[in-house]
Amino acid sequence: MSKAVSLFSRCLSIVAALAVTVVVVCFPRLVAIDMHAVPHGWLVCLLLGMSFCYVHGFGFIPENKTLRIVFSPLVAWPLLALGVVMIFV
Repeated sequence: MSKAVSLFSRCLSIVAALAVTVVVVCFPRLVAIDMHAVPHGWLVCLLLGMSFCYVHGFGFIPENKTLRIVFSPLVAWPLLALGVVMIFV
């Protein structure tokens, strides 16, 4: 992967993770009206995707092959997108 593509994907990961962080922390009513209406399973999916995006965005590359795949955009972005679709759409 070229450096420009890598830098673009890392920036995209950071922006996506920051957007989810701002929405969940500053506007929690967008996720659920009250504590009993929180879609916990999909929220976990969303927050895992967000966390994986942060790891990828800050440039951490694990030595373990499995973790390298888990913290790649191949896993992080679909998790984030699935969580957004199931919670907000």
